[in-house]
Amino acid sequence: MALLLGGIFALDCYTPLGFAVHFLYATVVLVATASRFRFMPSVAAGFGTALAVIGLFLGLPMPGLPGWIPLGNRVFTITILWVLVWFAWKRRRAETALQKANEGLEEQVAERTRELAGVNQALVLEITERIQTEQAYRLSEGRLAGILDIAEDAIIVIDEGRSIILFNQGAARLFGYEPDEIMSRPIDQLLPARFRDPHAHHIRSFALSPEFARPMAQRREVFGLRKDGTEFPAEASISKLTVGDKTTFTVILRDMTDRLRTERQLQSLTTQLMTAQEEERRRISRELHDDINQRLALLAIEMGHIETLPAMSADQLRQAMQSLAQRLETISDDVRLMAYRFHSSILEDLGLSAALKNLAEEWSKRTGIKTVVVQEERTDPVPHEISSCLYRIAQESLANVVKHAQASRVEIELTYDGQEVTLAIRDTGIGFDLEQIRTHHHGLGLVNMRERARSVQGRLEIQSEPGRGTEISVQIPLPGTPHEETKTAHSG
Repeated sequence: MALLLGGIFALDCYTPLGFAVHFLYATVVLVATASRFRFMPSVAAGFGTALAVIGLFLGLPMPGLPGWIPLGNRVFTITILWVLVWFAWKRRRAETALQKANEGLEEQVAERTRELAGVNQALVLEITERIQTEQAYRLSEGRLAGILDIAEDAIIVIDEGRSIILFNQGAARLFGYEPDEIMSRPIDQLLPARFRDPHAHHIRSFALSPEFARPMAQRREVFGLRKDGTEFPAEASISKLTVGDKTTFTVILRDMTDRLRTERQLQSLTTQLMTAQEEERRRISRELHDDINQRLALLAIEMGHIETLPAMSADQLRQAMQSLAQRLETISDDVRLMAYRFHSSILEDLGLSAALKNLAEEWSKRTGIKTVVVQEERTDPVPHEISSCLYRIAQESLANVVKHAQASRVEIELTYDGQEVTLAIRDTGIGFDLEQIRTHHHGLGLVNMRERARSVQGRLEIQSEPGRGTEISVQIPLPGTPHEETKTAHSG
């Protein structure tokens, strides 16, 4: 925008006043409307107005041209600039109104979801009420089937012979059968062969028991068999209804594949986390024992050796003490650096901006990778939990750059927009395939960053392509501002 304004102004100054070159300032305002900052169109229009007025006095005069013509042209241009600003302001207002409408729509969807959950909860009660008598069941069968079809869970009703007499759309989606294909067929068709005999025994024992329904805490975990021959783990509950001398059983199933996969992943991550903690403890122990402790022991031995020496001159004693002091200072620096890796005192004393700058400087010295820090000044301090989260994410990101990126340059950018703080870390490394990382990578780095962002209601986004570097962006809402749930766009 600055280059455009400068170029147009120079062109305006070297063009006779009879030519409306200054009208090109409108293009700068149009470019400014694409900015995410709302004030940018007004800033562009303000600069354009000022330059248009200055150009009226610096432009080349055109012989014989009345003075009101260039003046009128520039007044018209200025009017156009601020009309564009007005249109941009109206568009931003419309976008805000649309966002509010979307939020209202989301609330309506959430309310509708709660209503559907209530309908699902009442389904079993509805079933038991509708089949109290055989005649009432026949009359209401069609209507009841329609109600059951809206349920997400699979609902199957079988008779005492274990033949299917009701199969809702949730069951059709889960098992892959159409209701017409499976009606009146034995339920064994939906079970793997190894579970058919135990299931038959369970149905018989449940029919003879005084229970009419199994509480949710005692639901059985079973396996289902789809039409294509694949098996899946299911969470099942069963209830029975006896009318006269006939008993029917209602089974409600839910596919547990995703939940079990999540539990296995959580267990795996927990194991990795415990392993990482133990490795970190061992590393700290080794550093303290093999390095710090040994060096301190050597100092103690040398100090004892000095005590056993015969009388030393003042210069010799001074040199010995200076040597010991220098080595103690080196050990102190190493201990301070070790403590700093675990907790940055700069973060608490001087704030996030200073801590990030210090982190980048020390990391750049240690790795030799050029690091640029770009950050906005903020008068109000960032809350400690947010600054700590961003600092740890920056540490983890820089560690990943060293391990994997092969980058020659890293840029750290910290910005504020009034409602949220954004930290972006970009590198010029080799990048990676996001889909492959999500599928095959089981490390703790990305998981740790996601969980840190989620703990403060933030959003973590990762953008990367092989050969084109990587960008990690974290947006965290500041206290008192609305926020969305943590989500990742093309992230692990």
